Amino acid sequence: MTFKKISIIIFLIFSILPINKIFAQIPNVGFVPGNIWYSKDPFEEKDKIKIYTFVYNSDERELSGTVVFFDKTTLLGKKDFTLGGKTAGDVSIDWTVSAGDHTVFGKIENAKFLISHGKYEEVFIAYNETEKSSRTVSKKITIGQTDNNTNSISNISDTISNSISNIKNTVEEKTPDFITKPINSTTNVLEEFRQNANITSDIKKEEIKKEIESLYSTKDISDKKVILDSKSSLDSKTTLPTYIIKPFKYVELFFLTIFSYITNNKIIFYGVFIVLVFFILRFIWKKIF
Repeated sequence: MTFKKISIIIFLIFSILPINKIFAQIPNVGFVPGNIWYSKDPFEEKDKIKIYTFVYNSDERELSGTVVFFDKTTLLGKKDFTLGGKTAGDVSIDWTVSAGDHTVFGKIENAKFLISHGKYEEVFIAYNETEKSSRTVSKKITIGQTDNNTNSISNISDTISNSISNIKNTVEEKTPDFITKPINSTTNVLEEFRQNANITSDIKKEEIKKEIESLYSTKDISDKKVILDSKSSLDSKTTLPTYIIKPFKYVELFFLTIFSYITNNKIIFYGVFIVLVFFILRFIWKKIF
């Protein structure tokens, strides 16, 4: 995450500041590579969301054109844009999500510079296409389907719970107290940590979602700045434009969602914990022997 953040900031610095005139081969308009994000992510079938991309223009002249969004070969929509010299901004379209495999990307078409009043010059843009954003959306289960499967799922769940309970009782009966007590104590500590971590990650996710919503409330994205809090790796008084902050907030939300999913699922959480313990013990074993 930190490497990606630094890479994009360096890319923007070399693209927008006058230093790019030293290197004539560096293009100065177009997309930031890999720049596609969504107003809601992850999303489900029938969700109504926005698809965003980011266009920059570090040339002195006004740039205009059309961003066309595709899902594989299917046209999703298009949006005209106009960017003054040394400016940047995001472009978006509305999308109602359908089930299936999706490969979303954007292309710039009809790009041109304003030469004089009413006179334009067509321009070739090197970065005229974003990287492809792939998503697989599952079909929603209807209420009727859920009702038909509820009893069978409930029966399976009860059977698994009873089996686990029987195994636990058998192990406790046949294992000495000096072994079961430390194990139970460690399990209780881990379980308390898992629950607390899950609650904390859910709270943090809601905070990030509210921050993202506040970023989208601005009308002028090229002028809006965000003051980073004291927990940021940058100085607490540092300000950055919202078009730089938004992609990083989505990355942060993505990792929080994964962490929350792991801590919310006992099987996955303890599976990951066992794997980590295994690799730590193996590392210690190699160091000692």
